[in-house]
Amino acid sequence: MNKKGVLFSVLAAAAVVSAGVFYFSRPAFNADALVKNSELGRQGFLLPVTEVVSPQYKIKAYLLTDTTNPIVSLSFVFSHAGTVAEKEGQAGLSKMTAALISEAAGGLDSQAFKEKMENYAISLGFGADGDDFSGRLLTTKEFAPIAFDMLRQTLTEPRVDEADLERIRKQMLAGLESQNEDPGQQLGLIANRTLFGTHPYGRNPLGKKEDIESFTPREVKRFVADNLGRSNLIVGLAGDITAEEAGRILDEVFGSLPKRGAADETPAVTPRLSGGFDAHDENLPQSMAFAAAVGTRRNADDFYPLYIANYILGGSGLSSRLNLVAREKEGLTYGVYTGLSVSDKTEMIVGGFSSTSGNFNRVMEIFNEEWNKMGAEGVSAEELEEAKNYLIASYNLRFADISAIAEMLVYMQKEKLGIDFLQERNRYVSEVTLDEVNRAAARYFTPDNLKIIGLGNFKSD
Repeated sequence: MNKKGVLFSVLAAAAVVSAGVFYFSRPAFNADALVKNSELGRQGFLLPVTEVVSPQYKIKAYLLTDTTNPIVSLSFVFSHAGTVAEKEGQAGLSKMTAALISEAAGGLDSQAFKEKMENYAISLGFGADGDDFSGRLLTTKEFAPIAFDMLRQTLTEPRVDEADLERIRKQMLAGLESQNEDPGQQLGLIANRTLFGTHPYGRNPLGKKEDIESFTPREVKRFVADNLGRSNLIVGLAGDITAEEAGRILDEVFGSLPKRGAADETPAVTPRLSGGFDAHDENLPQSMAFAAAVGTRRNADDFYPLYIANYILGGSGLSSRLNLVAREKEGLTYGVYTGLSVSDKTEMIVGGFSSTSGNFNRVMEIFNEEWNKMGAEGVSAEELEEAKNYLIASYNLRFADISAIAEMLVYMQKEKLGIDFLQERNRYVSEVTLDEVNRAAARYFTPDNLKIIGLGNFKSD
């Protein structure tokens, strides 16, 4: 079966790994009710995606032209320019840079820059996760020339005023302090260190206090110059824009960037799963758990079979096997989940739950039982059919706005999903067989491919 991967961690209902931090809150939902009367669920992608190459600098982008509304969305990433690009003494610099370069640019200070964006209804922002430095722009067709010029200035004429830097510095330091008061973030940091050690994925994604306190405007501008280049740029454009317009915009916005950006220098890493269960004692009203296992590559032949098996086990909200037992039948937790996490340098199955300390051991026992049952027995034909129906019907709900489509166009390129992915993805799901799902389940849902890390009241257990 010829299948291409899907970037679950970016487009699923809740990201389970983002910027190297593990998140544990996953809202419960009824999957069947979500798509039952959805018009989007019955539609396919009829508009083609095309590749655009700019005339002067030969910058490539995926484009989906849709003239339904006079709106244009641009999304882009600079690969390998996230926290993995931070050198010694730079922990947190990628996030500080992302915050600062959208504050002011060129001849406009922070107040003037924001007023101009508001006056022309422009939305512009940047972010940095564990792997990449990203940006997005949303504008009306009428004011697109102004919007794209403002974007160009943020990348090529960044203005880092001391007052803005100090304000962002205080916000980042406050974020570090708040980690100490948030059990979910505490558990995430413990999980990072446990699973990845000294690898960049094991770092605190918000950075280090001493490094953040030392950053200067010069360092921020140097990070932009050293890491944001045409060589590591991936662009997606969607909305009321032609191929000719897109090519011209690519040159105007990105053409003056340095030719070379951040290089891929980070080694691959396999999460360390030895030890079974790690208990970390903390006096909390609720005890929490994070689960991790080795997963599969997004373009591997068994990605979709594993994707479906995971959906049945813990990815389908209230109707998942885990929730049906731990929440609905025994009433021990408000929710338990699993999901697939794909990053540049590792692939995992992840999961989590929380409960009172008195119920924690029983919930963990259920988690292990259902995990092992999935591996030993697989899924039924009925479960497979229901899962496929939902995953196909709900897919288009992810793209209810043009910005989500532009973002997906970026990741289609980054993950080499193919230019026809929007049209073909549902076929990839529909062609998965029962044997394929159960082979994947037997391979990945095994007792020795599971690590659970707990934070809570365990001393009396």
